[in-house]
Amino acid sequence: MHPISSASIESLPNELLLPILEACVAPPLFSVCKRWSHLLATEVMPSLYKQIGKMHFPQGDINKQALIVDKIYKLEDRPSEIEKVKAIFRQAFALSKSLAPAELEFKWKTQEKRYYTLANYSSYLININRLLMWKRLPGGGEFLDQEKIKYLPLEKQGELLRDWIKENCENLTLLNLLCEGLTYLPPEIGQLSQLTRLRSNHSQLTILPAEIGKLSQLQKLELNQSQLASLPAEIGQLSQLRGLYLDQNQLTALPVEIGQLSQLQTLELNESQLASLPAEIGQLSQLQKLELNQSQLTSLPAEIGQLSQLQSLYLNQNQLTSLPTEIGQLSQLQRLELNQNQLISLPTEIGQLSQLQYLLLDQNQLTALPIKIGQLSNLLQLHLCQNQLTALPAEIGQLSQLQELDLSQNQLTALPTEIGQLSELQYLLLNQNQLTALPTEIGQLSELQYLLLNQSQLTALPAEIGQLSQLQWLYLNRNQLSSLPTEIGQLSQLQRLGLSQNQLTSLPAEIRQLSQLQKLYLNQNQLSSLPTEIGQLSQLQRLGLSQNQLTSLPAEIGQLSQLTKLELAENPLKDIAERIRQRFQL
Repeated sequence: MHPISSASIESLPNELLLPILEACVAPPLFSVCKRWSHLLATEVMPSLYKQIGKMHFPQGDINKQALIVDKIYKLEDRPSEIEKVKAIFRQAFALSKSLAPAELEFKWKTQEKRYYTLANYSSYLININRLLMWKRLPGGGEFLDQEKIKYLPLEKQGELLRDWIKENCENLTLLNLLCEGLTYLPPEIGQLSQLTRLRSNHSQLTILPAEIGKLSQLQKLELNQSQLASLPAEIGQLSQLRGLYLDQNQLTALPVEIGQLSQLQTLELNESQLASLPAEIGQLSQLQKLELNQSQLTSLPAEIGQLSQLQSLYLNQNQLTSLPTEIGQLSQLQRLELNQNQLISLPTEIGQLSQLQYLLLDQNQLTALPIKIGQLSNLLQLHLCQNQLTALPAEIGQLSQLQELDLSQNQLTALPTEIGQLSELQYLLLNQNQLTALPTEIGQLSELQYLLLNQSQLTALPAEIGQLSQLQWLYLNRNQLSSLPTEIGQLSQLQRLGLSQNQLTSLPAEIRQLSQLQKLYLNQNQLSSLPTEIGQLSQLQRLGLSQNQLTSLPAEIGQLSQLTKLELAENPLKDIAERIRQRFQL
């Protein structure tokens, strides 16, 4: 009997797996390498085949070894060594997939027993540097899709990368190192003299080598979601850098040399530990986009005003209590986001931002707006939700291009009459304020589509509200309205009308004119009857009438062919038309 004839025909012992796996650790394991196919065909496969034979029959010659391997793995019909090794791998993957934590007995010679388990060689199998090659082998893709296979870091990754760089440093322009296990970049990275883009997101990098400054052609550096605590001063030598992406790192400070990046256009530092910015940030003369969301900033340097090309500035979720007056010098700024800070006021110089289109200031502590805000002639969106505003300056009416104004959750008791001058306004959000009335000038908002006034203290609506010819949504829930003006019927484009939790006792007959109305909410009012004209709301899909004083429903409700939901809970209903009862299963 042959020494290993009792072995499972699909089994591979540890002694065999080791050389196979080690042979896979070759330079072409990174996606940027172009030599994979060539090396696999000319170097790796024949070598693997010989090593497999030697493991099974150490004392025999090459021919005898080949015969044994072919017999064990049924490879007689395979024409080439490449095909034979692929077949062996296919069997290895199939076996490993079926094993899980179970043990497979492997008999060596006559008496000795060895145990082959997935755990025994997991340190070789679960290796991110090899996964790219394994996925190309027969059965490999399916095997690696298992939940138990994970990407684990390997200490030698930097060393493997160093060897690879030595062979591929001449003409490489893009290096993509998207792997969780990369713990450092070797100094040899500086030899990639033609590199224009370097990506190493999702890594374990804590530092960068000083040699990174030698990448004289680098235009884009992406190091998001890593563990960088600092940047080397040499980063300032990247004279061609256009984009620097450092989101979700552990940076606590930036080197002053960052100001030397004279071509930098985009700088992203979101979710960092930065408490301040160096004054040299102002030297980034070409910077167009600066993102510092979710950091620890308590102030901005005055030099930020020197960013003459800056178009977008994102500072959401920081700890800023004020802005430097120099912010008014950002003559090209189009977008300024400062949500979730601790601002108590805005500098008057903010009015100098003549190109500003988006100003987002939600969740701050602003008690007033500067008069100069009216000079923002190109402003499209102004968001001031969750502040402490008690009044608006009359100059707000000068925002002739404004399309969105969010003033929800403030302490406004009135709106200035100048609000009516916002001729382009489409969204006006005033939920949760202390408004008791609306100015008649609100009817001048000819482009208004959405008007939200929930949870205020309104007791009446001006007749001029009927002039809002483009209005689609009107929400007035949780106010103190006792009646509606007949002019509400003029809202020919209205689709949603929310009037729940008011003190309405009746509806005007003119409600029939709301030909586009789809949803009408009248829950928790004091309605004792409905006008028969409600049956003319041909597009109505939902009608909320719960918790009123209704004793009957007009039969005309049965004409509402689009109505799918009718809410009637907690009404003293006595008389409901049979047609309505059957349709809505009342």
